[in-house]
Amino acid sequence: MFGVIRVKERKRNNNLLIFCIITLIGLLLSGFIFKPKAIEAQEPLEVLTVVVKNGDSLWKIADRYDNNKMDLRKYIDIIQKYNNLDNTVLQPGQRIKVPIFHTAER
Repeated sequence: MFGVIRVKERKRNNNLLIFCIITLIGLLLSGFIFKPKAIEAQEPLEVLTVVVKNGDSLWKIADRYDNNKMDLRKYIDIIQKYNNLDNTVLQPGQRIKVPIFHTAER
């Protein structure tokens, strides 16, 4: 009787081990497949000079020129650093540099 219990217990433990290994492999593979784009570490492909129009904001400009669809907050932060801006207030006629990033398509 104890032998039957041990066989069932061993089989259950083996199934649990196999499940854990498959789950771990899946998590590792998903990290490679869905890894985030490291835009901030890349040099821009080009830097455009944009003249601010009436009603423009950094949010609108970032949304207009973000062809990678990165987090707009990060992109705004990058634009602010390129232009040494302390805040997000822009004036019509002001010229700002907007870095354009491109990533490899899958």
